[in-house]
Amino acid sequence: MKWKDVYVAGTAAYLCAKEDVRETVAQGRYDAAEAESDEFVAIRVASAEEFPPDMAVSAAAAALDRAGTDPGDIDLLTYASVGFTGLDLASPASYVQGKVLGRSGASAFNVGQASNGGMAALDLAAAYVSARPAPSAALVTTSDKFAGPLFDRYATDSGIVLADGATGLVLTRGSGVAQVLSSNVVSDPAHEGFWRGDAPWSDYSDPASWPISLGPRKDQYLAGGVNLMSVMVSLDKRQQQSMDAALADADTTIADVAWFVYPNVGCSLFDWDLLKSLGIDQSRTTWEWGRQVGHLGGGDQIAGLNHLLESGKARPGDKVVLVGTGGGWSFGTAVLEVQDAPDWSVTR
Repeated sequence: MKWKDVYVAGTAAYLCAKEDVRETVAQGRYDAAEAESDEFVAIRVASAEEFPPDMAVSAAAAALDRAGTDPGDIDLLTYASVGFTGLDLASPASYVQGKVLGRSGASAFNVGQASNGGMAALDLAAAYVSARPAPSAALVTTSDKFAGPLFDRYATDSGIVLADGATGLVLTRGSGVAQVLSSNVVSDPAHEGFWRGDAPWSDYSDPASWPISLGPRKDQYLAGGVNLMSVMVSLDKRQQQSMDAALADADTTIADVAWFVYPNVGCSLFDWDLLKSLGIDQSRTTWEWGRQVGHLGGGDQIAGLNHLLESGKARPGDKVVLVGTGGGWSFGTAVLEVQDAPDWSVTR
């Protein structure tokens, strides 16, 4: 979808403390061969006192302050997450709304879509804001803490190390630090079972299945006669279709783009030769930053954009493409053009 008057007014990221990958390998918590293939340097890990909703409150408040947006102008607040949010049946979106916006009349939505949750929320927020007269605004948040015993962040899935943190992003009408030129989110359930396997549905989360491991589920799915290469080709194709559609709506080509923000997955999951053939060099991605963070669930894209803006690497006139993928499967892309170089302190 092409957007004519939607802007990012502020972004922020709450990144938890770094855990040195060399130490986790030495302790036997991270397979040495996988660590060498993934090439992560550090992973963000929350303390026992840090929880997703409160991390989201911090990121949301910072983004709102940077945007200079009146909380009363926020019409929509979204909260995207992948893992356990801290309390059964609680509503994190409403919690963040109460803490950051007070008793406003904004709609508060909890968003799923796995690791594509941040992109899905951004796309939803852009539509919401554009359908209302200025000064309509939206607050997009993501937050996750992949703690044990539910998760083993270093072994849940090959090539992905789960990291803890939160993000916030404010969309407004009229002006901002970056204009959202377009966004595109599509879903394709053809290989939905790749992360589900053949286990039956259950009435509750069984502790006997903890920590969650996607490897056996993939093996079960492939044992049904599906070829792994065909799965990978299908997922890559859908992701590229989403990017191509967003680029076309933004009247932009790959050559026009200064920065690509991909998910913070291990280097083993990047087909750098394929990306290079498309004209995307590693130097035009946020991989060097991402390898010091890890996979923030649905927050990689907003956190990556925030990094580019905080560090000054993204300059006025630069076009930035955010790319997301979520199990099930969901694919998202957004094309932005930087308007201003904000003077923001750098997230730790």
